[in-house]
Amino acid sequence: MTRGARRTLRRFAVAASATLAVAGLGLASAPPAAAAADYYELPYPAGESYTVSQGPEGTYSHTGPYNEYAWDFGLPADYEVSAAQGGTVLVSDWSPYWQNGIEVILQHPNGQCTHYAHLNKAIYNTGDWVPQGRVIGWSGATGAADGAHLHFQVIDCNTRVGVPATLQGSTPPTGSAPVSENVRG
Repeated sequence: MTRGARRTLRRFAVAASATLAVAGLGLASAPPAAAAADYYELPYPAGESYTVSQGPEGTYSHTGPYNEYAWDFGLPADYEVSAAQGGTVLVSDWSPYWQNGIEVILQHPNGQCTHYAHLNKAIYNTGDWVPQGRVIGWSGATGAADGAHLHFQVIDCNTRVGVPATLQGSTPPTGSAPVSENVRG
């Protein structure tokens, strides 16, 4: 494709996007404004997919109020873990609960928190603001993990009890490999 053809195609795409925006339609799959506060991206970079080794209400360790709505994603060791939604860092260190290993907990404007556990490294400090999509740590196998993966869930910030949630508008089941739309902020 020639440079002029690429430029024309780009202009057409911009014009089409503007026309759809005026009509109230969008090209991206962004959540509706009313649902945006409870919309969470997958916790890894856009365009990538990882297997859900255990989903909500799993039979191995996702039982009881603290983990019943959690996901375990088969991320390899020392891989990017991304913020599912922008938020303030509440915890970014070794957990007081040894089973979690190194963890990050982000508090979001909607009052809920996201929890990322078994990390090899957390890279922000408590009190920092982290935009959605930003790398917050590196996956690992710290705590009571039997191999490298990411344990992720939405929790009540005060009690750490799991909260039912969706990721990119759905609930990925065990065995699925959802593709992330989480663009780095």
